[in-house]
This record gives sequence, structure tokens and C-alpha cells, in this order.
Amino acid sequence: MPAAELAGSRRALRAGLALCAGAALLLLYAPRALCPAPAPAAPHNLTGTSPTPPVAGNHTSPAPPPRDSRVIFTSDVYEAGHSQPHAERCTAWGAGLRLLILVPSAPDHAAAREAVRLTWGHAALRRDIGFAFILGSLDTRDEAKADAIRAEDELYGDIIIGNSRDSYSNLTLKTLSMLEWVHTYCPEVPRLLKADDDMFINIPRLLKFMDARKNETRTIWGRVFERLSPQRSLRSKYYLSPRQYPSNLFPDFTSGPAYLMTTDVVGELLEAAGQEPYLRLEDVFVTGVLASKLKIKRQNAAEFYNKQVPYLPCNVQKGISIHMVRYHEQFDLWRKLLDGTTKCGDT
Repeated sequence: MPAAELAGSRRALRAGLALCAGAALLLLYAPRALCPAPAPAAPHNLTGTSPTPPVAGNHTSPAPPPRDSRVIFTSDVYEAGHSQPHAERCTAWGAGLRLLILVPSAPDHAAAREAVRLTWGHAALRRDIGFAFILGSLDTRDEAKADAIRAEDELYGDIIIGNSRDSYSNLTLKTLSMLEWVHTYCPEVPRLLKADDDMFINIPRLLKFMDARKNETRTIWGRVFERLSPQRSLRSKYYLSPRQYPSNLFPDFTSGPAYLMTTDVVGELLEAAGQEPYLRLEDVFVTGVLASKLKIKRQNAAEFYNKQVPYLPCNVQKGISIHMVRYHEQFDLWRKLLDGTTKCGDT
């Protein structure tokens, strides 16, 4: 073969090898969306987008309407993930649990967390109940507070920390962080109780309530509010602008201090959240707006008081959740729950 022809063949061979190598690199570093996932992934980014299903015939699906740039969507503000996940709080993905209790708390509520641990939080000692507190990301500018949280968690190992900033206006983000944790680390648990750290929970009564409804699916139980209107007064701490929430009525929702849900809806709630305008009223948003959109049942349960009630022994023993309980009152209610002398009829 002539030298010139041989050199040309070698150049062609090198070019072909370079093309193959480039193709291999493209495949290696291609976005994950191009590769089949081994299992359904949690919609942690809350982008509000999902793959477009194939459409029959030659028609193409219409493009989604453009978003109003003046409206804040949940996917714009939610930061997925957990800097301190404590996955060990749910072993075997929750397959051996009948109930998971997650308690949203604030960094400076150490006394409330202590009271819960020393009273109804004893449920965490049961093998069939999971338990943890949920916090948002810590303010690194306040090292003393951050160090106190780290020391508390080192002692108890029960504080999950999400990536969204911890503040009162971010309660919805904290609830979404709770749902994300369940979806990621405890997807097999059948029931989830969300309870604030100023609640008293009657665990035996709750378990009895659950047993009577063990075959229910796609349901949230609690104190259901119906036909409430958003606050339009700028002076109200519950103010919602018409732009952020145009409707004059909320869908039915369960009040936020405590509610119980079947976990078959957790993934759907997470996915739907990113597509909706952000509402800082977490109970309205999660158990109202999202649940209504997904056709999740909200059932009123009288045992969920979710308010202050007279601390009579029978109120304590017949109810599931009492709200606005102070530190010392947790112990008083705990004693009344354990009182074996008071007879209250059907408990």
C-alpha cells in the first residue's frame, strides 16, 4: 500500500476511534434522565414537571400555560434533602412499624421537646412506633443555638434537620421536609402522625382509632374545617394576597396541630406541591389544596381536639390530641392519662 494511502487510513482510523471515545463519554456523563432509574425516585426537587405521556395519533399535547412571574411557587422556595437525616429512626424502610410520629419543632423549643420525650413521646420505646422531631436548617450565625441543638441530638439522636430555613413563615416547607423524609427513608410505614411540639397525644387512644380504620386508604384524619375564607387583612398573621391565593374559599382541610394520614398519599403530595403557588398556611396547603387536588379524603375525627380543653381526666382519656400544652402541663396530662381509677365509659 502506498505511504500516502496508508497514512490516510491511519488518520481515518484515529478519527473513528475519537468518535467512539466521544460517544462513550457522552453516554457516561449524560443526564440521569436519559438513563432508566432502578426504582421510582422521590420528587425531591419539587420542580412541578413530569414526563409527558405519549398521545394517541399524531396530535401533540398542548404546552402548559406560562407561570405568572409575580407568583411564588413551592418549587421556587423548597430546598430538598436533609443535612441530618437520622435514617436509623426508621429501620427496614418502616416495614415493621404500624405508626410513625414526626413532630415539627423550632430550634429554641428544647423544653417542649424534653417534655414530649418524658411523657407521651415514650411511645418511641415501642418497636412498632417510630418517632423523631423535624427542624429546618440551623442559623449558622447563631453558633450557641446551633451547638445546643447538636448537643441535644448527640444525647437523644432524634432530631432530623431539613435543608429549608427554619422560620415560622416556612412551616409549609417543614411539613414538606417531613413528607420527603417519609418518602425517602420510611416508605413502608402504613400511618403517619404529624403533631406539633405543644400537643399532648394519647397514644393508646390513637392506636385504637387506627385499628378501627386499618383498611382505609388515601385518607387524612383530624379536625376538619369547612368553608373558611382566606384572610385579606394585611394586619392578620394569616394574610394571603389574592394573587397568591385567588379563591375566596379554602377547600376543606384538617387543622395543622395534629393529623393522621395513610402514607400511600405521601409521594403524590410531594409531587403535587411543586406545581402549586406557595402558601405558608401548611394545613391549608397540604391537607386542603393538595389533598383536594388529589382527591384525598379528609375525615373529621372528634377525638382530635386540636384545641385547648379543660384538663379533666375523661377529656384526656377520650381524646387523641390536645393543643397549646405548656411544659408543666404535659406532665399533668400524662398523670391523668395513666390514672387507673377514673372510669370514663368508652375509652
